[in-house]
Amino acid sequence: MAVISSTQGSRGRLAVFVLAAVTALVLDQRNVGVINRSREVASSAFGPLDDAAEVVGAPVTDAWNGWTGADSLDELEAQNRKLKDELAAARAEKVRNTDAVHQLEELTKSLELPWLGDIPKVTAQVISGPQSNFSHAVEINKGSKDGVAEGMPAVTSGGLVGRVSQVSKHRSTIELITDPAFRVGTRLATSGALGTSRGQGSNEPLVVDTSLTPDAKVPAGTALVTSGVDRSIFPSGIPVGRVKTSRSGVGGMSLDLLVDPLVDVDDLTYMTILIWKPPA
Repeated sequence: MAVISSTQGSRGRLAVFVLAAVTALVLDQRNVGVINRSREVASSAFGPLDDAAEVVGAPVTDAWNGWTGADSLDELEAQNRKLKDELAAARAEKVRNTDAVHQLEELTKSLELPWLGDIPKVTAQVISGPQSNFSHAVEINKGSKDGVAEGMPAVTSGGLVGRVSQVSKHRSTIELITDPAFRVGTRLATSGALGTSRGQGSNEPLVVDTSLTPDAKVPAGTALVTSGVDRSIFPSGIPVGRVKTSRSGVGGMSLDLLVDPLVDVDDLTYMTILIWKPPA
């Protein structure tokens, strides 16, 4: 008697399954009734379950769509992006409004210069700041076409900013009072003692060389203004700064004053150019 191995038995069963599957496929393609009836029976058996699941799930689906107002996650994400864009736009508008208010305040201040008297003036906007940490100059949007010329004083409502150092037709460069090369004659508003102010760089006090003796007492907070002495490039009385402290000058023969400028030249938006030339 022949013995059939387990491997041969497995192969036989596999062949029977394959043959049955092929036969069912062929019969299905030919619309054989028994197959169609089997499919109908299965559909009848499971159809109610599908319908029941749809009935049970429908309220949940409707509630979700009603709550989100979206028919899909894609629409929900689109609405989320839209809300984020609207929020960003609102924040940007607030920044623009804040900047507009700041500029209006600065412009108003630049027009309120009671100490100017009847000196003609031109109001200008700062369009470019210092180009480096070693630069002490800004650019404004007014030039020779507006009557601006080299040497003219630049001021704000706070006081002296600097002087015009270069001019083109529509623009000018302003040398700031913090520039170590900048010089301006000053006097103490209290005693009238004269001196020469020079810059020491950004965020540093001005140094004023005076003719006062080293033992002279100048209280902190004492105001300085431009001296306006003969052939001075600035008219008299422009506020410059307030005394911070004092020290002995070079050689110990005079008194130097360290003075905080009244104008923050690192935060300029508008300024006024005085259309003024020293008397001949």
